[in-house]
Amino acid sequence: MPRERTRAHPSTSSGGGFGLGESHMLDRRSQLAEHLKPGRFGAGETPRVMLSEVRGRAIVQAVGWPDTFENVSKRLAEAAGGTPPETFGIASVADTVTVLWAGAERLWFTADDYGLIARFDGCVSDEEAMLLELTDSRTIFRIKGAAVRQVLAKGVAVDLHTSVFPVQAIAHTMVEHAGVLLHRVGPEAFELYVPRSYAANLWHWLTESSAEFGYEVEG
Repeated sequence: MPRERTRAHPSTSSGGGFGLGESHMLDRRSQLAEHLKPGRFGAGETPRVMLSEVRGRAIVQAVGWPDTFENVSKRLAEAAGGTPPETFGIASVADTVTVLWAGAERLWFTADDYGLIARFDGCVSDEEAMLLELTDSRTIFRIKGAAVRQVLAKGVAVDLHTSVFPVQAIAHTMVEHAGVLLHRVGPEAFELYVPRSYAANLWHWLTESSAEFGYEVEG
């Protein structure tokens, strides 16, 4: 539940993020610019893990109130081009937007569109929901491959078996002292939404944990 009944202006995004106008004026520099080196590393001739940073994706958080959240979430999802998740812990995926039920009365909308927040203009009142652009406060990693579960099991306290954590499942967890949102995007593929200040540390952990299986960093 939000503590203020006011809608955050896009220019006040958390983590020192930029507003919609500013983000188009300034180049977005990856937190991993000096760390991510494409190529094959670790043991074996054939990598069993593929690592990459997801770039160009916007994240907008919407926080509502218990008595109106169901109605508001439907309107927000429709404005974004999708549908709200039907079940807590499962993402709703459409052609142009993914909706993550990130907590109590809290949704994350993600899309490969830095203008994502503009889709919500006029959709809800300030009293109904608070919108906050998180794009510049998060780094997104993608990890996939035959050994992906073995790698994540080294630091993720979540049962990743497909019977309990299927494709499109999400979970909040701690990895290397950082709060991470984990999203299973395929049978052997996951995305990790990481606080930007922890990005370099988490990247180092991923590469170290993947080394015994052999890994490839995709540019």
